[in-house]
Amino acid sequence: MGVLKGAISYAKFQVEGELPDDLHQKFMARIRTRTFKLLTPEDEDDVAVGWVPIERPYDDEISFRSDGVFFGSYLNLALRLDRWKFPSTLVKAKMAAAERQWKQKTGKERMSKTEKTELRDLVERKLRRDGVPVTKVVDFTWNTVTGELRFFGKSKVILEHFFELFEKTFSVKLVPSAAYTIAMQLGLPKNLEAALARVEPAVLHARGVS
Repeated sequence: MGVLKGAISYAKFQVEGELPDDLHQKFMARIRTRTFKLLTPEDEDDVAVGWVPIERPYDDEISFRSDGVFFGSYLNLALRLDRWKFPSTLVKAKMAAAERQWKQKTGKERMSKTEKTELRDLVERKLRRDGVPVTKVVDFTWNTVTGELRFFGKSKVILEHFFELFEKTFSVKLVPSAAYTIAMQLGLPKNLEAALARVEPAVLHARGVS
């Protein structure tokens, strides 16, 4: 979460790239093509990632309205990531029970590698049918005029999914906001740009002093 409620902690980026003239219409179409789709026990993938509205991130039937995505010059969305994740101890216990049943049924004492893989697949699919995916939702807000974007999550895994989905959806590039990138956006003279590239961090305390 983050835009509407929750802790105010975010990663800041600058969006680089040309935006279309009919921004609302084109972006809404692109967002809809990458709408979050619920995981099912039969899915081959164990992770599902996509866009959801920030005010209704947990709806089973997801729909977007332009006035729920665009607020003036801001585009507000949430990334939703669902994944199947079970404690390793639980998986081991279920596998041990399944292996005992298999031995009793087949009369064999040892399983081949293929048989063990197939049994593990059956065990995991049963866990999926009996459980629910782990869900994570993270908001972002993007000022499409200034290019400034705030993403309200700092997990490495979430950021990787966000980078990939965002750049595929909007055909732009995300650059982490830092002193250098901010300075370059100011349109500095060429001599200052060259000098900025040679700047090194300053030491603000005496060396060897803790």
